[in-house]
Amino acid sequence: MRKYLALVLIVLFILSFTVLAFAEDKTEITLSGKILVRGWYVGNVTSVKDAANDLYNGMPTDTNAQAFYSTNVNLMVDAKVTDNVRGFLEIETASTGNHNSGLYYWGNYDTKPYADLLLRQAWIQYTGSGLLNVPSGIKVGHMPISLGEKQFLNNERFGDDAILLWTDATKELHLAISTLKLNEGDVALHADDVDGYFALLTYMWDKDNTAGLNYTFVHNDSDKINLHNIGIHGNGMISGLTYAAEGDIQFGDAEYEGNGFKTKFRGWGVFAKLAYMVDPVNLRAAFAYGSGDKDSDIRDNKDSEFETLMGPDYGYTARLVHYTQIYERTVQSASSHAYPINNSDGEQNRNTGIANTTYYNIGFDVDPTKELSLSLDGFYLQASKTPSGQNDHIGEELDFKGTYKIARNLSYFVEAGAFWPGKFYTTGSNLPFDGTFPKKTVTQAVHGLSLTF
Repeated sequence: MRKYLALVLIVLFILSFTVLAFAEDKTEITLSGKILVRGWYVGNVTSVKDAANDLYNGMPTDTNAQAFYSTNVNLMVDAKVTDNVRGFLEIETASTGNHNSGLYYWGNYDTKPYADLLLRQAWIQYTGSGLLNVPSGIKVGHMPISLGEKQFLNNERFGDDAILLWTDATKELHLAISTLKLNEGDVALHADDVDGYFALLTYMWDKDNTAGLNYTFVHNDSDKINLHNIGIHGNGMISGLTYAAEGDIQFGDAEYEGNGFKTKFRGWGVFAKLAYMVDPVNLRAAFAYGSGDKDSDIRDNKDSEFETLMGPDYGYTARLVHYTQIYERTVQSASSHAYPINNSDGEQNRNTGIANTTYYNIGFDVDPTKELSLSLDGFYLQASKTPSGQNDHIGEELDFKGTYKIARNLSYFVEAGAFWPGKFYTTGSNLPFDGTFPKKTVTQAVHGLSLTF
């Protein structure tokens, strides 16, 4: 018995030194989070498919208004194990287990909110000098992904599973390559997977200006999709003029449903934004164009629509906004070809970015006090290409944003907009909306409290 007791004491003694050794190099743990409470109002937008009238999600017509409250909760753990090793976790609420939801809805009578906690981010990062004695690193796991000015690829809302490698050859030159698992499908099959690969180069030619080049390849075996996207982008400030720009061109082909008939990708897109401060007002103007296809049939010999990777068609309560609060977020877009990349189960008509859409935008920002920020934006929207008989006027939109800082890290905000739909929604046989039902002005307002800690 003494023999075993001595052995246990020796083991405990050795372990005590091990613990002390690790204690000398403690892991730095940073906890942070966000609570976002919002009240929503949306008027004159269909929310579910109406089989009798053949109306689909997001059509601007006379219908019941939607009004509700929601809460988003995010908790982050940032673990810096050493100067070279870091792990990051972000947990976010989700409505009833929905992988593309970030909130739970109010309405739980003396019960806990009906919400799940899902991982939004979970990755490991290692940095070092590399073989060439230059800063480099690897990042593996689930993480937000975007490229350039986010016109082609922007999966920042819920992220992708990826392996990312990078190196900073000089302090100005950044190089990165990555592989993305965009859709796994059946884990026992490879044919139904959608895989992405990208390479990125950015160069900071002075402290205020950066230019870049990126290449993306998206592949799927079952539909034999081979989509290539090349983008150039830049942003910065010259003589007080702030700018951002991007241009993308696409090529490659696909053979949908294995019918032996190839469709060639020939889409392209451009984006430009300028801003200038005339104290105290920041004046802005922007233009974006994503090419379209004159034929809504995706299984012909050419797909001229600018294909985008913005994630699936999740609801407007979760969607990121790049341009408009309503057209981009809530109503059906002009895209007709988004489905082969984003959603293999059917066509996608929302969350399609600038696919087959032309944006003209002017706006301004002003801070009347250090606590109050206001902005106003006007948009004119056109379909870049339409079939014969289809009107290209999507509509006009006016958006307002206001934020008031109540206290440290606590803000109250209001976002409101109105969208006046054009004849695009009442002409053309390719839409489930042929003029039988009158188009109506869509109104939307969101207000709430945001607390970060």
